[in-house]
Amino acid sequence: MASPSAGLSLAAGRPGVLRKVEHMKQNKAGFTLIELLVVIAIIAILASLLLPALARAKSQARSIQCMSNKKQLITAMHVYCTDSNDRLPINYDYHDDGTTFFNTAPWCAGWMDWTTSQQNTNIQYLISPTVASFGPYAAKQVDIYWCPTDFFLSSSQHAQGWYHRVRSVAMDAALGDGPKYNFGWTPSFWWAKKMSDIGKPGPSDCWAFIDEHPDSIDDSILYTNPYETNGNGTFTELPAANHNGGCGISFVDGHAEIHIWKNAATAHPVKYSIQNQISVTGNQDLTYLALHTPRAP
Repeated sequence: MASPSAGLSLAAGRPGVLRKVEHMKQNKAGFTLIELLVVIAIIAILASLLLPALARAKSQARSIQCMSNKKQLITAMHVYCTDSNDRLPINYDYHDDGTTFFNTAPWCAGWMDWTTSQQNTNIQYLISPTVASFGPYAAKQVDIYWCPTDFFLSSSQHAQGWYHRVRSVAMDAALGDGPKYNFGWTPSFWWAKKMSDIGKPGPSDCWAFIDEHPDSIDDSILYTNPYETNGNGTFTELPAANHNGGCGISFVDGHAEIHIWKNAATAHPVKYSIQNQISVTGNQDLTYLALHTPRAP
């Protein structure tokens, strides 16, 4: 057996081996700058590929939830009509009435704005049967009145720690009984009082609920003049455009869709100020809404 001293002398006689071992240890100390840059570049490439896909998936999920909400609202309307001898829910203009009509509450209540009014967050205006006749028919599901893309809040509302306002949706003014605002339109504005009144257009082409623009929403009603089919006229209040330039709409027959607007005057950014009575000419989106709004038989 070789002595320990012999092993030492052998190693000592091969200094190149020791230098090679030391060099290998130094190489294992960390990544070089070039290696780090390569890793960062790979991560950046992967992120550029994955983030848009994740954003699309998130957008798709919100669209699906919005459609589910709109379908639940139209289902509630159908059940309400069945229980009310075909009569549509009360849907009146707050400027022309108080809180009840025919001793029946409107489909929902509450006034949305950019202030810190409690009506912006009070769910009782949506679920309490004394002020919202839809409450029992919507199973008190407060989220169905809200679009999952609508997180818009004013600075004062943010300061209150709010998450979102409780309602994003409005009902077609041409559906449901109750006093309506007089715009002086010719022909005068007509509205269906019963489900069976709806014929022009038919239920599959007649919109019932829509996401309203955050700058326009106030009460729970939205007017469209059904005779402005050439696109010349006025948006009394704007529809929302939070779904990549479109919004959720449900129709009387029960289906719902995300409709993408075509005109910049319709799909404009949120400005946290009142936006209504928007005059337009040749607006394809006004034409769309007019063609899908009930008119007199």
